[in-house]
Amino acid sequence: MTAELEYKLIEVRERVDTLLAKQRAARLENNKIKHVKKKSVSKQPESVKPLDLKNYQIKRIGQNSTKQRRIRMKFLGIVIIVGIFFGALEMGGGLDKAIDLMSLIFVIGVAVGHALGAKDGENKITRFGDGCVRGGWLAFLMGVSLIAGSDIAAAMDFGSLMPAMAVALLPPLYGYFFKIITMQLE
Repeated sequence: MTAELEYKLIEVRERVDTLLAKQRAARLENNKIKHVKKKSVSKQPESVKPLDLKNYQIKRIGQNSTKQRRIRMKFLGIVIIVGIFFGALEMGGGLDKAIDLMSLIFVIGVAVGHALGAKDGENKITRFGDGCVRGGWLAFLMGVSLIAGSDIAAAMDFGSLMPAMAVALLPPLYGYFFKIITMQLE
């Protein structure tokens, strides 16, 4: 079995050597033809023309339109998210119950501070979104601790306690809302 295999390997090697020799001969012939053509061309001085690089650039037809389409899709996604968010708030009892200016200022303030602390190479939009979520949870914990320490909590007056808890739950909502928007902008 091995003798047959050795014979076939020798035969394959001889074929490869033959093909390589033919390839070398064809290259030499090609080089001779090029050399003869160079010599036969009369040398006349040509005027120097500037090189036009536009003819040599690779043109990607769909590249620009694809980038524009991606940008349009990002903004369409943001519009859909904002529409669903505010639509749900409006249907759930009105926007007046879901807007607390102090919570919004707290979340955005922490997010801006977090974004300003970005290191070189970090995306500030990503840092802003992360800061929104962290600011939302900080404001929630602060709100719950203030509610727990109030006279309303001591008296267990649920008529006043539940609206205060609803306001305390708004900052994480704002934080995650801004985070999902910044994820679209990345």
